[in-house]
Amino acid sequence: MKHINVFKTKKILRIGQRIEITKIGNSDEAVAYSSRVEDIQENEVFLALPADSRRCPIIPETNQPISGKIIDSTCIYIFTGQYRHLAKINVPVWVLNINDTVIKAQNREFVRIPLRTALRIITFDENGGINAPFKTESFDMSGNGISFFYNTKLLPNSKIIIETELIPSVGRIYTFARIKRSILKDSNQYLVGAKFIDLSRQIQNKLIKYLFTKQREFINKGIIQK
Repeated sequence: MKHINVFKTKKILRIGQRIEITKIGNSDEAVAYSSRVEDIQENEVFLALPADSRRCPIIPETNQPISGKIIDSTCIYIFTGQYRHLAKINVPVWVLNINDTVIKAQNREFVRIPLRTALRIITFDENGGINAPFKTESFDMSGNGISFFYNTKLLPNSKIIIETELIPSVGRIYTFARIKRSILKDSNQYLVGAKFIDLSRQIQNKLIKYLFTKQREFINKGIIQK
Protein backbone atom coordinates (compact mmCIF):
# COMPACT_ATOMS: atom_id res chain seq x y z
CA MET A 1 0.00 0.00 0.00
CA LYS A 2 1.30 3.44 -0.93
CA HIS A 3 1.95 5.87 1.94
CA ILE A 4 0.18 9.23 2.15
CA ASN A 5 2.33 12.23 3.06
CA VAL A 6 0.82 13.99 6.10
CA PHE A 7 2.28 17.08 7.76
CA LYS A 8 1.45 19.33 10.68
CA THR A 9 -0.54 22.32 9.45
CA LYS A 10 1.41 24.80 11.60
CA LYS A 11 4.66 23.81 9.87
CA ILE A 12 3.20 24.47 6.42
CA LEU A 13 1.14 27.66 6.75
CA ARG A 14 2.73 31.08 6.46
CA ILE A 15 1.39 34.61 5.98
CA GLY A 16 0.99 35.54 2.32
CA GLN A 17 0.63 31.93 1.16
CA ARG A 18 -1.73 31.21 -1.74
CA ILE A 19 -4.90 29.29 -0.90
CA GLU A 20 -7.55 27.76 -3.16
CA ILE A 21 -10.95 26.90 -1.70
CA THR A 22 -12.27 23.75 -3.42
CA LYS A 23 -15.37 22.88 -1.42
CA ILE A 24 -17.82 24.63 0.91
CA GLY A 25 -20.31 22.70 3.03
CA ASN A 26 -21.40 19.11 2.33
CA SER A 27 -22.48 19.65 -1.27
CA ASP A 28 -20.93 17.57 -4.06
CA GLU A 29 -20.30 20.77 -6.03
CA ALA A 30 -16.60 21.52 -6.62
CA VAL A 31 -15.56 25.19 -6.50
CA ALA A 32 -12.34 27.12 -7.10
CA TYR A 33 -11.97 30.37 -5.16
CA SER A 34 -8.58 32.03 -4.73
CA SER A 35 -7.40 33.51 -1.45
CA ARG A 36 -4.27 33.99 0.67
CA VAL A 37 -3.26 33.75 4.30
CA GLU A 38 -3.51 37.17 5.99
CA ASP A 39 -2.75 36.12 9.56
CA ILE A 40 -2.33 33.08 11.81
CA GLN A 41 -3.30 33.13 15.50
CA GLU A 42 -3.05 29.86 17.45
CA ASN A 43 -5.81 27.62 16.03
CA GLU A 44 -7.36 30.29 13.81
CA VAL A 45 -6.32 31.15 10.26
CA PHE A 46 -7.40 34.39 8.56
CA LEU A 47 -7.94 34.14 4.81
CA ALA A 48 -8.57 37.07 2.45
CA LEU A 49 -12.25 37.15 1.53
CA PRO A 50 -12.70 34.97 -1.61
CA ALA A 51 -14.89 36.16 -4.48
CA ASP A 52 -16.53 34.43 -7.43
CA SER A 53 -16.01 35.20 -11.13
CA ARG A 54 -18.41 38.17 -10.84
CA ARG A 55 -16.35 39.50 -7.91
CA CYS A 56 -19.18 38.79 -5.49
CA PRO A 57 -17.82 37.92 -2.01
CA ILE A 58 -18.26 34.34 -0.81
CA ILE A 59 -19.58 34.12 2.76
CA PRO A 60 -20.37 30.61 4.08
CA GLU A 61 -22.65 29.81 6.98
CA THR A 62 -21.09 29.55 10.44
CA ASN A 63 -19.47 26.13 11.11
CA GLN A 64 -19.71 24.99 7.49
CA PRO A 65 -16.91 22.56 6.57
CA ILE A 66 -14.28 23.94 4.20
CA SER A 67 -11.83 22.05 1.99
CA GLY A 68 -8.99 23.56 0.02
CA LYS A 69 -5.40 23.61 -1.17
CA ILE A 70 -2.38 25.35 0.29
CA ILE A 71 -0.28 26.24 -2.78
CA ASP A 72 3.49 25.90 -2.49
CA SER A 73 6.09 26.31 -5.24
CA THR A 74 6.55 22.58 -5.89
CA CYS A 75 3.53 20.90 -4.31
CA ILE A 76 0.13 21.43 -2.77
CA TYR A 77 -1.28 20.54 0.64
CA ILE A 78 -4.90 19.48 1.03
CA PHE A 79 -6.59 20.89 4.13
CA THR A 80 -9.98 20.71 5.79
CA GLY A 81 -11.49 22.94 8.43
CA GLN A 82 -14.52 24.94 9.53
CA TYR A 83 -15.62 28.44 8.67
CA ARG A 84 -16.24 30.49 11.82
CA HIS A 85 -17.11 34.06 10.88
CA LEU A 86 -16.20 37.12 8.84
CA ALA A 87 -13.79 39.63 10.35
CA LYS A 88 -11.64 42.56 9.29
CA ILE A 89 -7.97 43.17 9.93
CA ASN A 90 -6.39 45.11 7.05
CA VAL A 91 -8.94 43.57 4.67
CA PRO A 92 -12.14 41.53 5.12
CA VAL A 93 -11.17 37.96 6.03
CA TRP A 94 -12.59 34.54 6.66
CA VAL A 95 -11.79 33.18 10.11
CA LEU A 96 -11.20 29.40 9.91
CA ASN A 97 -10.34 26.61 12.27
CA ILE A 98 -8.10 24.37 10.13
CA ASN A 99 -7.47 20.75 11.10
CA ASP A 100 -4.11 19.89 12.64
CA THR A 101 -2.80 17.94 9.64
CA VAL A 102 -2.63 18.52 5.89
CA ILE A 103 -1.98 16.02 3.09
CA LYS A 104 0.89 16.66 0.71
CA ALA A 105 0.39 15.93 -2.97
CA GLN A 106 2.20 16.63 -6.21
CA ASN A 107 1.30 19.95 -7.76
CA ARG A 108 -1.42 18.48 -9.97
CA GLU A 109 -5.10 19.22 -10.29
CA PHE A 110 -6.26 16.04 -8.55
CA VAL A 111 -4.80 14.04 -5.69
CA ARG A 112 -4.04 10.37 -6.50
CA ILE A 113 -5.14 7.80 -3.89
CA PRO A 114 -4.07 4.12 -3.66
CA LEU A 115 -7.22 2.18 -4.49
CA ARG A 116 -7.75 -1.40 -5.66
CA THR A 117 -10.94 -2.01 -7.61
CA ALA A 118 -11.81 -4.52 -10.33
CA LEU A 119 -11.66 -3.15 -13.90
CA ARG A 120 -12.80 -4.20 -17.35
CA ILE A 121 -10.64 -2.59 -20.05
CA ILE A 122 -11.39 -2.40 -23.78
CA THR A 123 -8.64 -1.43 -26.23
CA PHE A 124 -8.84 -0.63 -29.94
CA ASP A 125 -6.77 -1.95 -32.83
CA GLU A 126 -4.98 0.26 -35.36
CA ASN A 127 -8.10 0.39 -37.56
CA GLY A 128 -10.36 1.44 -34.71
CA GLY A 129 -11.84 -1.99 -34.18
CA ILE A 130 -12.63 -3.19 -30.67
CA ASN A 131 -10.33 -5.81 -29.15
CA ALA A 132 -11.54 -8.44 -26.70
CA PRO A 133 -11.94 -6.89 -23.21
CA PHE A 134 -9.60 -7.92 -20.41
CA LYS A 135 -9.95 -7.82 -16.64
CA THR A 136 -7.46 -6.31 -14.24
CA GLU A 137 -7.52 -4.07 -11.14
CA SER A 138 -6.64 -0.47 -10.43
CA PHE A 139 -3.46 0.51 -8.61
CA ASP A 140 -4.51 4.06 -7.75
CA MET A 141 -7.11 6.59 -8.81
CA SER A 142 -7.80 10.33 -8.86
CA GLY A 143 -10.69 12.52 -9.88
CA ASN A 144 -9.46 12.59 -13.47
CA GLY A 145 -7.48 9.39 -14.00
CA ILE A 146 -6.51 5.87 -13.02
CA SER A 147 -3.58 3.47 -13.20
CA PHE A 148 -3.75 -0.30 -13.58
CA PHE A 149 -1.65 -3.35 -14.41
CA TYR A 150 -1.48 -4.89 -17.89
CA ASN A 151 0.79 -7.47 -19.51
CA THR A 152 1.38 -5.44 -22.69
CA LYS A 153 2.62 -1.91 -23.24
CA LEU A 154 -0.15 0.46 -24.33
CA LEU A 155 0.88 3.34 -26.56
CA PRO A 156 0.68 6.91 -25.16
CA ASN A 157 -2.33 8.88 -26.45
CA SER A 158 -4.19 5.72 -27.49
CA LYS A 159 -7.82 5.54 -26.39
CA ILE A 160 -9.40 2.84 -24.20
CA ILE A 161 -12.71 2.22 -22.43
CA ILE A 162 -12.65 1.67 -18.66
CA GLU A 163 -15.43 0.08 -16.65
CA THR A 164 -15.12 -0.28 -12.88
CA GLU A 165 -17.01 -2.43 -10.44
CA LEU A 166 -19.51 -0.62 -8.21
CA ILE A 167 -17.69 2.00 -6.12
CA PRO A 168 -19.40 3.02 -2.85
CA SER A 169 -21.17 6.40 -3.12
CA VAL A 170 -20.07 6.68 -6.76
CA GLY A 171 -21.54 3.75 -8.68
CA ARG A 172 -20.03 2.02 -11.70
CA ILE A 173 -17.73 4.21 -13.78
CA TYR A 174 -17.89 3.60 -17.54
CA THR A 175 -15.81 6.07 -19.54
CA PHE A 176 -13.31 6.62 -22.32
CA ALA A 177 -9.74 7.29 -21.19
CA ARG A 178 -6.47 8.21 -22.89
CA ILE A 179 -3.20 6.44 -22.12
CA LYS A 180 -0.58 8.75 -20.61
CA ARG A 181 2.19 6.24 -19.79
CA SER A 182 3.09 2.53 -19.63
CA ILE A 183 5.94 1.68 -17.25
CA LEU A 184 7.49 -1.81 -17.13
CA LYS A 185 7.36 -2.96 -13.49
CA ASP A 186 8.76 -6.48 -13.92
CA SER A 187 9.47 -8.91 -16.76
CA ASN A 188 5.85 -9.26 -17.88
CA GLN A 189 3.73 -6.51 -16.32
CA TYR A 190 3.24 -2.82 -17.06
CA LEU A 191 1.78 -0.13 -14.82
CA VAL A 192 -0.45 1.89 -17.14
CA GLY A 193 -1.65 5.41 -16.36
CA ALA A 194 -4.74 6.78 -18.12
CA LYS A 195 -6.72 10.02 -18.00
CA PHE A 196 -10.53 10.07 -18.08
CA ILE A 197 -11.73 12.05 -21.09
CA ASP A 198 -15.53 12.07 -20.86
CA LEU A 199 -16.34 11.56 -17.19
CA SER A 200 -19.41 13.59 -16.22
CA ARG A 201 -18.98 16.39 -13.68
CA GLN A 202 -21.56 14.73 -11.41
CA ILE A 203 -19.66 11.42 -11.32
CA GLN A 204 -16.32 13.20 -11.01
CA ASN A 205 -17.53 15.15 -7.98
CA LYS A 206 -18.80 11.95 -6.35
CA LEU A 207 -15.46 10.25 -7.06
CA ILE A 208 -13.44 13.13 -5.60
CA LYS A 209 -15.59 13.09 -2.46
CA TYR A 210 -15.17 9.31 -2.11
CA LEU A 211 -11.39 9.48 -2.59
CA PHE A 212 -11.11 12.25 -0.02
CA THR A 213 -13.01 10.04 2.44
CA LYS A 214 -10.56 7.21 1.71
CA GLN A 215 -7.66 9.59 2.44
CA ARG A 216 -9.03 10.27 5.89
CA GLU A 217 -9.51 6.53 6.52
CA PHE A 218 -5.87 5.85 5.59
CA ILE A 219 -4.69 8.57 7.93
CA ASN A 220 -6.79 7.22 10.80
CA LYS A 221 -5.39 3.73 10.19
CA GLY A 222 -1.83 5.06 10.27
CA ILE A 223 -1.07 4.46 6.58
CA ILE A 224 0.92 7.69 6.44
CA GLN A 225 4.39 9.08 5.88
CA LYS A 226 5.34 12.12 7.88
